[in-house]
Amino acid sequence: MKLRKILLKRFIITAGVSILLTAVFSTAAFWFIFSSSEKTTLKDYTNIAANLYNKNSSYELLHDLSSSRIRVTLLDGNGNVLLESDDGVDVTKMGNHSNRPEFINAMKNGYGDDSRKSETLGNVTYYYAVKTSNGNVLRLSETMENGYSIFMHLVPILFAVIIIVFILCCVLSKRSTKKIIAPIENLESNVDGNQYEELSSISRTISSQQKQINKQVSRLQLEKDRIDTLIQNMSEGFIMLDMDKNMLMCNHSASKYLGTDSEGTVGESLISFSRNEVLCECVDKAFSGERSSNEGNINGRVLQIIASPVYSNSEQKGVICLIIDISAKRKAEKMRREFTANVTHELKTPLTSISGYAEIIESGIVAPEDIERFAGKIHKESGRLLSLIGDIIELSELDENTRPVNYDKVDLSGLSREVAEDLHTNANKHEVVIKVNAEDKILINGNRNQLYELVYNLCDNAIRYNRKGGNVTVTVKKEDENAVLSVADTGIGIPLKHQKRVFERFYRVDKSRSKETGGTGLGLAIVKHIAERHDGTITLKSNENGTVFTFKVKAL
Repeated sequence: MKLRKILLKRFIITAGVSILLTAVFSTAAFWFIFSSSEKTTLKDYTNIAANLYNKNSSYELLHDLSSSRIRVTLLDGNGNVLLESDDGVDVTKMGNHSNRPEFINAMKNGYGDDSRKSETLGNVTYYYAVKTSNGNVLRLSETMENGYSIFMHLVPILFAVIIIVFILCCVLSKRSTKKIIAPIENLESNVDGNQYEELSSISRTISSQQKQINKQVSRLQLEKDRIDTLIQNMSEGFIMLDMDKNMLMCNHSASKYLGTDSEGTVGESLISFSRNEVLCECVDKAFSGERSSNEGNINGRVLQIIASPVYSNSEQKGVICLIIDISAKRKAEKMRREFTANVTHELKTPLTSISGYAEIIESGIVAPEDIERFAGKIHKESGRLLSLIGDIIELSELDENTRPVNYDKVDLSGLSREVAEDLHTNANKHEVVIKVNAEDKILINGNRNQLYELVYNLCDNAIRYNRKGGNVTVTVKKEDENAVLSVADTGIGIPLKHQKRVFERFYRVDKSRSKETGGTGLGLAIVKHIAERHDGTITLKSNENGTVFTFKVKAL
């Protein structure tokens, strides 16, 4: 219950009890004062009547002294009734009064008084008796019927006053309660305890604690915001559930991976968020106290779902789910397996040729004039094998990023002219003309050796897969903030169905032609890796009239 109500209730009860006690004591005081006044009046009236009787011992005089309020009785020295002013009372039936206190005291002391319920009239009556000069006792009495009547007339007035005072007390109690409570309600701002000195220490303590709490709340809010920011920016999906499988936290990645329309709002049940079987199975195991991990294909992605129970003081409080996209990892594993198989095959082919030719020469069945031809084939296959191994090592280093790369300012135009000059002999051998159309000094930030290899591979492929009498044109220019290098040939072109795969390792459009030209199938894969390492792009356009490879990178 609120303190305001408690105080108001107690104030009202106190006011009510006070009013009732005041009414009771006031009534008692009124009755005491009234009765005392009546006794004094009766005493004085009795003394006057006794003096008159002593002067004139007349019964008629005594009878005339009586009234509706005052009753006169004359007793002899033995207590017998000589006169009774009340005509309705039979004197002969009135008993002896010698045992009455007022008679006994009057006979002994000359006067006596008493109050009791009259056996004759049945009312509470005051009695006052005086001994007369002739030895009789004159007694006057007055009933309290008039006093009660006056009191009963006062009761409605008293009751009305009580109600008015009670209402006034309720109003004042409410206002007083409000004023008393106001400083307590504003205790945190009343640091110095201006209204109540007793509240000063409490107010300062509360203010100090409030500052500490505000600091702690701010710190906790800051930590919460940091955690929320970290979780929301995680690439992995994150879901936290309570023991009723309702969401406590869910980031955007989880919604994206599971392909749900909902963003995983707090309080939402897991089943309404996602009905994925793999997720639900892992969560169920986690709620049984067992850490669970499983993989599944969801919306075209390979996802790993890890669900772990969360404990606090040895009691399970919920479950945390981590959703990891391992599509790239599985794809890389697949590519690695394919690469291993391709490498094995590609290495085996020249080694088989070398071993075969060497075995024939070793057996001595080769004519002397054929030895030179066989040695040439062994040399050719060895060169092909060394080239293949070199490309494999280069590609492996690009994959693993193990070789430290130093980036400098590289003139792409000068580099293209240098490559063209180095491939001039090879171009003449294939009856192909290579030329460079480059603007003066286009600078980019990169590794010169790798960029040289990129341009060299593009130009070498353009020469290898060209027609006799064909052309290879290297163009270097600047477009907006980018440096653009394109290598165009007039060769056989690449069919559309093969264009998306030409950058794959060991992929050949025409395997027979590749063997004739001595290609390893890794050149364009190396080109793609070098372009990506320089934050550039490599694209191609091809038709039956030739192919154009375009390398675009940010210029300085």
